[in-house]
Amino acid sequence: MIKLILTIFFSCCTSLLFAQSDMLIYKKGDKRIQHFYKDSYISFQLNNQEWMKGFITSITNDSFYFTKEIVRYYTMGSDTTRIAGYHYALSDIYAMPKKGVQIDYIGDRFNISGSGGHQHWYWIKSGWIFRVGAAGYAALNVANGLIKNDWAFAGSKVGIAAGVFAVGMILKKTYKLTHRLGKKYHLETMRIADK
Repeated sequence: MIKLILTIFFSCCTSLLFAQSDMLIYKKGDKRIQHFYKDSYISFQLNNQEWMKGFITSITNDSFYFTKEIVRYYTMGSDTTRIAGYHYALSDIYAMPKKGVQIDYIGDRFNISGSGGHQHWYWIKSGWIFRVGAAGYAALNVANGLIKNDWAFAGSKVGIAAGVFAVGMILKKTYKLTHRLGKKYHLETMRIADK
């Protein structure tokens, strides 16, 4: 009885493996970062800097078919729209979001979510906490300088705040939420089974 159950189990696993005919692989050098099958959700940026989000409907040798999925959130719920028929070559893809970065439909197009998605230490890496902290520290010291009429002490504190704010701006300019495709990061397709 156990042999029969194991045989049925492995037969089902094998049939599911062959049901997936092609795979899209996102790599860093030779290391696989993520893989996508038919019906997998994917977010990417096109060469014209437009973000797309949806699911893959079919994968060919050097391209894939895609259905865009737009989710609009309202006060009392949400509305989902799917637009099929997109076809992209792998060379049309400019960038992929880093792991944990969330792409949302904001306004009338897809953008990186302002909350940073599930990025670890996003508020520090992007310099946001340094900029906000420095602005608050400068405002507090200017207010204290006005109240105490002592600008010498407040001026040095504002200089420190300006330095911390500059560090926050440098972090903002250098921190990227995407991987640009090229030599280091790339997409490729892989055929698993003949159709």
